[in-house]
Amino acid sequence: MGKRATWAVAGAVAVALAGLGVAVDRRAGIRPLATSAGLALGLWYLVGTFAPRSRLFGPSVKAVPEAGTFALTFDDGPDPRHTLAISRALATRGHRATFFVLARAVDEHPEVLAEVAAAGHEIASHGDDHRLLAFASPREVRRQLAAAEVAVESATGSTPASLFRPPHGVRSPWLTRVARRRGYRVCAWHGRVFDTAEPGADVIARRVGPLLRPGAIVLLHDGDGSGERASRDQTVDAVPTILDRAEALGLRSVTVGELVA
Repeated sequence: MGKRATWAVAGAVAVALAGLGVAVDRRAGIRPLATSAGLALGLWYLVGTFAPRSRLFGPSVKAVPEAGTFALTFDDGPDPRHTLAISRALATRGHRATFFVLARAVDEHPEVLAEVAAAGHEIASHGDDHRLLAFASPREVRRQLAAAEVAVESATGSTPASLFRPPHGVRSPWLTRVARRRGYRVCAWHGRVFDTAEPGADVIARRVGPLLRPGAIVLLHDGDGSGERASRDQTVDAVPTILDRAEALGLRSVTVGELVA
């Protein structure tokens, strides 16, 4: 399900919950207690679905804010136009990142992912095809995870790290539980950079600046989850400046696995 459809259906669910409370109050002829409960439940549902760091639908990984380390993460790849440039820029300067990859992209470019893994970066799961999972059944969530496992192991010889980032951070009430049963921890991020909007490399680096602190998990993109092959050149160009600022603060990017160990 796409972004607009997901928002529309989720909104309808929240309205229905509120409407149910109104109906109960009208039938009972009492104070609007059920209406208030319905509104609260609708808000709870929307926050749990769309707020990546909310604990309402289950926890995400919690970083240990050790001095000097944070984690750069990249979603939606691999893409040969951008992923290797990012990987090399990081590795050359002694930084490591976590790449949350899509199975469909790995299947198209296994050699790219193999080089990224060989450079010492962490490979984690972003599912199969970047569909939003707000209404995906437990079976579909398991399928998405399995597809990424097969693709990553075929490309690198190893299964992905036990980290899963749902596309756009959107979750269902059961997604975290299903992922945990398969051995995964859900990984969110701090702040909003919106590098996919292509605001310019300088803007991307400037938005990352306030997020650079021990224990931070920063979200950027090396691919296009929509499948439209949008450019991520601005993100590539922003990486050296981001690293300059991190190093000036005494920070080094490590993998999420290291950060939360």
